[in-house]
Parts: sequence; C-alpha cells; structure tokens
Amino acid sequence: MKKLNKALSLTLAAIVSMPTLAENINTDDFSFGGRVEARAGLTDSDFDDKSRVRLNGQGKHVINDDITAVGKFEYELTQEDNSSDTTVQNKTRYLYVGAETAFGTVTYGTQDNAVTYLTNFTDMAEYFSGYTNESITASGDRAEDTVLYAINKGDLTVHASANLKETENGGGLMVAYKVHQNIEISAAYAGTEGADKKGTIVGLDKTESSDVYMIGARYTKDGLLVSGLVQAGSYGGSDFDAVDAFAAYSFGENSVNVSYNYYSADDTNELDVNFVAFEYARYIGDVAAYASYKIALDDDTSAGSGPNNKNADEFIIGARYSF
Repeated sequence: MKKLNKALSLTLAAIVSMPTLAENINTDDFSFGGRVEARAGLTDSDFDDKSRVRLNGQGKHVINDDITAVGKFEYELTQEDNSSDTTVQNKTRYLYVGAETAFGTVTYGTQDNAVTYLTNFTDMAEYFSGYTNESITASGDRAEDTVLYAINKGDLTVHASANLKETENGGGLMVAYKVHQNIEISAAYAGTEGADKKGTIVGLDKTESSDVYMIGARYTKDGLLVSGLVQAGSYGGSDFDAVDAFAAYSFGENSVNVSYNYYSADDTNELDVNFVAFEYARYIGDVAAYASYKIALDDDTSAGSGPNNKNADEFIIGARYSF
C-alpha cells in the first residue's frame, strides 16, 4: 500500500505542479485515500444494494512565497443491482487544479459550487440530507467546468463560482459570517441558463433560465449542531421554495440526528420532496456504521421513480471503512 500511495502521489504531483517554475517536488504534501462503503436500502419491501467505493488524491506544491499549486481528484464507483445483472456506475466527483495566494484560492475543474459552503450547513447526515438544491446546476453540490474563487478573512468567508459548461452556463455567490464563535449565518445566490438539468420534466421549459436565493444559519456547541436553510427561486419558469433543517447530537463514539427536507415547485410535482429522517451512527476510528429511516410526508407514499424514492418510506443500513 505504501508503494501504491507513493506512485499515486507522484502522479498527482506531476499533474498539479509546475516544473518550469520549480525543479523539486515534495511528495510529502500529497495524500491518497478513499472509502469502501456497503449500503443496503429497503423501499416498499424492495431491496436495493447501494454500495460504493471512492478513491481520491489531493495535494499542494509550493511554487514560491506567493503561490501554492493545489490539485484534487475523487472518483466514485457505485454498485447497482436493480437489473438482471449487477452493474457498476462511475462518476468523477472532483477533478480540479488551481492556486492558493494571500488574496484567495482559485481552482478550475469539476468541484464545489460557491453555494456548496452554505448547503453543507444542512447536508450533514450519512444518507438522508441535502435533497433540495440539486435541480439547478449552479446550486448543486458540484459541477463540471467550474471556476471557483474562495477567500476567508477572520470570521468572513466569500465564495464565487462560474459554470462554463455549454448549456449550463451560470454561477453563484456566497457570503458567510460568524457572528459568534458558535453561530454562523450565510446568504447566497445562484443562477443557471437552460435550467432543465434532469431532462424533460412536465410543466417546465428547459430553455428558461433558473435562479435561487438562499439564507442559512448553523449553531454548534460541544456535541450539538443545529442548522437551517431556506431557498426561493424559479426553475424552468416555475417558482419554487424549499426548506432544509438538520439537528444532531454526538456523544462519545455515537451520533444521532434528524433531518427535514422540503421542496415544492408551482407547475410540477416531479421534483417535490417532503420527508423527515432519523439516523443513528457509531464511529470507531476509521470505521462507521449507521442506520437511517426516512418517513415520507406527502399524501402519495408509494415508491417514487428514480434513486431518491421521494414519496416512499425508506430504511437504509450501512457500514464504511475509510483509508
């Protein structure tokens, strides 16, 4: 494993470093890791294997006193057995390079959007959280062909991003401020041209631009975390509003949490989300085990289409080893 880590570190170093400006590469700044996660879901008596593997590498290389090169990649392989043959889907979660300076960090590639800092306030559960911001490219957790600028000065954090992928042009801006050592508030805006990220949806015009305004806050003290996120905007010509809430308490190696996710658009119900979920997790070193139960709050509680099964009660059990 040490030889593999060394080889991968050297490969990443070659990608993100700038040999014309620096002759030596310090591989101590690079690391390789990942996770192996076995997950099983039960929805309306239907069993689904949701196991996955993630592999990542990241690092920094000091070019000079003013510039540090940075880079990261992360790939995910997900097992899907809801067909006659088990298949494996793969996706790139992160693949970017950039530079850190005294004036902030600029990166380009597949990476977080500007508003991801805010949506992570409530996207904290092992499974059932963060369901309301993925419709618009600019407000999703990550996006391809994205330029991200991030700067932190004391209690103030500012992120700005631009999505350059054709048909998904847009961007966002997020400002967060710690009003107290335990309390942080944030506001954000994101907009995308050609909004229909998920394909044809009845009642929406994919040529219409979409945008969203967000406000959020989180409170942390000792083992307690309470956070909330409110969203309002327009998606494909249809107005929508959304609410996320999350509360967790950690004690020893244990954690319990409850999350609430709500999304409603005026002209379609295909994207609607309305549920509360409860979770227990136990963390022992690099190993985690958890169980989550989602209670659908919509009138229609039959299993929904797609991976979210948004209108159905779900039970998830999983175990993860990180390395």
